[in-house]
Amino acid sequence: MDMNDAIAQYPAIAAKVAQIGKIKQGHLNKKAYARSIEEWNSFMPEELAKLNQEFETAEIVMKRAVFTPTAVCYLSEGCFHCIPARDIIWVYAYVIKESMNLIPTGKEHQVRIIDRSGEMHIVCTSRTGPFTKKTPATDAIGNLKVMLDPSRPGILYGYSKELEQFVFGNLPAACAKVDQDSQVQ
Repeated sequence: MDMNDAIAQYPAIAAKVAQIGKIKQGHLNKKAYARSIEEWNSFMPEELAKLNQEFETAEIVMKRAVFTPTAVCYLSEGCFHCIPARDIIWVYAYVIKESMNLIPTGKEHQVRIIDRSGEMHIVCTSRTGPFTKKTPATDAIGNLKVMLDPSRPGILYGYSKELEQFVFGNLPAACAKVDQDSQVQ
């Protein structure tokens, strides 16, 4: 199965992916490409139709991602990944401070998502100067929270050592807690 052919059936998704970048399979991304196809196949046809409708009005976040109430989609390594909202457990911002000879040279801001299988997805990245007060990843997570809260309010947001130990120490319990907290009253 070719990912471009699968996406071509949904014009709004195909148009947004074309704006983000190109999907291509090569020698270096075979595993990631296979994983992206597996993620795509995990959606039911009704969910894909709904996702296509949501993509019509969705905005591109940090040049590589699209957030909708149904899924978080992003382009990485030439592969288009879609994480169903029902599989998202934890979302947090991660900042890498870069320096050379102890002199700060910049920061890389990442939005990371941990899914039901415990896999980490680096959804989008952005670089800023070393002394800027901008926080693009935190801003993107705020937008994601607003988007996902109506359908999945139990998702864990933010980073702490305790949260990391909870999620990675006992992933089934973390999944159960998020599922329980996400049930609509």
